[in-house]
Amino acid sequence: MKIFYFYLCCWLCIVSFSAQAKTELAATESTATESLAKESGIVIQEIAEGVWTHTSYYHYPNGVQFPSNGLIVKEGESLILVDTAWGEIKTLQLLTQIKKQINLPVHHAVVTHAHSDRAAGVDVLEAQGIDVWAHPLTKTLTTEHGLPVPNKVFKGLEQSNSQVDFHNVKVLFLGAGHAMDNLIVWLPGQKILFGGCAVRATSAKSVGNVKHGDAHSWLKITDNMAKQFSHAKLVVPGHGEVGGTELLSHTQTLLHVYLNSHALNKRL
Repeated sequence: MKIFYFYLCCWLCIVSFSAQAKTELAATESTATESLAKESGIVIQEIAEGVWTHTSYYHYPNGVQFPSNGLIVKEGESLILVDTAWGEIKTLQLLTQIKKQINLPVHHAVVTHAHSDRAAGVDVLEAQGIDVWAHPLTKTLTTEHGLPVPNKVFKGLEQSNSQVDFHNVKVLFLGAGHAMDNLIVWLPGQKILFGGCAVRATSAKSVGNVKHGDAHSWLKITDNMAKQFSHAKLVVPGHGEVGGTELLSHTQTLLHVYLNSHALNKRL
């Protein structure tokens, strides 16, 4: 019996040491990631096998940092980039970090609408020989907004509720939302929905900027997303934390509040 307790104690010590080692390793990796993020201003995080989010930050004059998410998708021995980082320098830093952390070339890119948090680094990508694809309207709007212009346009996305297959992802235009040219990207293999700025994070308290969009249409396309992608395992918003389909219902709630508030103000 004494021998049994001796071995039991030894086994418990080994288990305890192993758990502690794993915790310390995880903490070290987390610290290394945070250090890398501070150094480059870019965070790359794997959310599924062969799929990563990339997050860059806009620094407001008051010191507030606002995050912006994009996606990186592995296709064979190359990558598809969904949205640039927030600015030219940040996009250069993003490509550097992709080389360091993933070590595969970006061959294709998609920008989901004509705002600087999605498209400001387009010329950086094109200068490196990366084709940048967008909705036809995005080409017009980037020109009007003084942003770099994507060099490729999707055919077949001109009408609402349309989609095209793009390598191993699906690109959809359900209609106007946060922006008139809002695209979303669906990864059927991983069941991941990149909603971009058409989806609000659970931490968001409002719909945000609707200056270049259509709130009524946005509610309709969000209802559509909630039905069409009810089986999504992960939903990636344009800003804030990745979540599940609760992000879609949260966006619906925020849009109802926004529309009801504006309807009330019109009556007053």
